[in-house]
Amino acid sequence: MTFYLVRLHTLLRGEPGMVNSGQTETVALAAMLSERAAVNARLALVADAQQWRLHHGQVTFDDDAPLKERAWRYDTAAFLEMRLPGSTIAALLRGEEQDVQDIHVVPPNPQSSSASTYRLRGQEDRGWMTTSWPRTEWTISRNSSTPQPGYGLLVGDGPSFLNFDQAFSAFLYQRPHDSNANRSDLWRIVLPQRAGWFSKITIGPDLLTAVVDGENLTAAVLELSWAAGNQTHSLDSAGIYSFALPDGLARDSLLMLRREDQWLDWRSFPAPAYGRARDASVVWEQPGPELNLLLANGEGQHLECKREVPEGESRKKMLKTIAAFASKDGGTILIGVQDDLQIVGLPEQLNIDKQTLQIASMIRDNLEPVPIYESRVIDHDGKKVLAIEVSGGGQMYAYRNGQRLEFYVRVGPNTVPARHHEIAAGFQQDPTATTF
Repeated sequence: MTFYLVRLHTLLRGEPGMVNSGQTETVALAAMLSERAAVNARLALVADAQQWRLHHGQVTFDDDAPLKERAWRYDTAAFLEMRLPGSTIAALLRGEEQDVQDIHVVPPNPQSSSASTYRLRGQEDRGWMTTSWPRTEWTISRNSSTPQPGYGLLVGDGPSFLNFDQAFSAFLYQRPHDSNANRSDLWRIVLPQRAGWFSKITIGPDLLTAVVDGENLTAAVLELSWAAGNQTHSLDSAGIYSFALPDGLARDSLLMLRREDQWLDWRSFPAPAYGRARDASVVWEQPGPELNLLLANGEGQHLECKREVPEGESRKKMLKTIAAFASKDGGTILIGVQDDLQIVGLPEQLNIDKQTLQIASMIRDNLEPVPIYESRVIDHDGKKVLAIEVSGGGQMYAYRNGQRLEFYVRVGPNTVPARHHEIAAGFQQDPTATTF
C-alpha cells in the first residue's frame, strides 16, 4: 500500500517525469479517496434482482465546484448527485456495498485492479465537457458481462424519459442522448489542477498575447517555441504576457506554461488544425494566416475543398465525406476554395447565413447520428470562406441513402466505402468522451 500511495502522490504533485497517460492501481485511488472528508459525486443506479446495482459513478475533488443535490428515482433506475464521504466512495471502489441515503448500493464484482490515467491540459476535450484549467482523470471500465439497463419508460420522482440512456445523458450532462452517452466506464474520477492555466490566448499578425491565471505560479516560465527557436518569460503571478511575432506565428508552434521540467498548461498550433472543436481560449486575429495553415498540405485525410455549396451528386459526396471525418479523427470542409487550393470566396450575391443553414439542414437530414461540427466564416483578403469543422466522434457515422445506411472512411484525399472490419471496429470503439 505504501508503494501505491507514493506513486499516486507523486502523480498528484506533478513531479518531474510525470507522463500524460498511464495506469494507476485502484487500491491507490481508494486510499486517496479515504483521506477526503467529502467529494462531489454523481451515481447512476439500476434495479437488478431486488437490489440497486451501481452502473456508473462520477467523482470530482473540487470543494469550489457548485453542487445542487438532486435525486431522480424510478422503479428500475435512480440518479443521485450529492456530497458523499470520501470513505463511502472508496468502499464502493473496493467493491464493498454501501448505504447512500436510503438506498443500499451494490457495486459490480470483480472490479478492475487499475484505472486508466490521463493528465489533460486546459480546454482539452474528452467529449461532453471541457474545463479551462488542466485536470487529471481516472477511468475504470465496467465488466463487459455486467447486465445492461432496460429500455422501458422511466416515470417516477423525476422527469419522465423514454429509456435509461436518455435519463443518463440528461442527469449527468444536461445533453440529449446520443450513442456516446452509453459508455463503458464504471467510474470517472476528476482532480482539478489549478496551479496555472491559460485563460485566453490571442494570436495576431505580429503578436501573441497570453492571459495566465492560476493558484501557484511561483517560479513558473512561459515559453513559446518553434522549429527555429524560442522565447521565454519568467513569472510569479497571474497576468498578461506577450510574444512578438515579426514573421507571424510559426508553423507547429508550442506555447508552454511550466515549472522546471513539469508542464502546468500548454497549447499547440499545428498546421493544419483540422476539424477539431475550436479551443474556446484561443482567439485568432489573423484569419488569413490561419487559412494558409489549413491549406498548407492541400486536400488530404482531413481536408476537403469546395468552390461553392454543392448540388446533386457533389452534395452527396460532401455529406459522405463529413460522415467519414466524424467516424475517425475529424476534418474540415472549406467552401469557397477550388480543388487547386485557389481561394475564390463564396459567391457575393448569395446570403452566407442562408448557405450555412442550408448545410446544417443537409447534415441533419442525411447523417445518422448528427455529428458534432462547427460552421464559421473566415475572411481572407476580402473574400469569405465557409469552414465546416467536423469533430471526430469516436464512433461510426452513417450517410442515409434512402432506407439504407452507408458508412465511409477517408483514405488520403478520397472518401471510400468502409469495409466490414472498419465498421465493426468503429462500433466497438470505447468513446472516452464523457467527463464530469
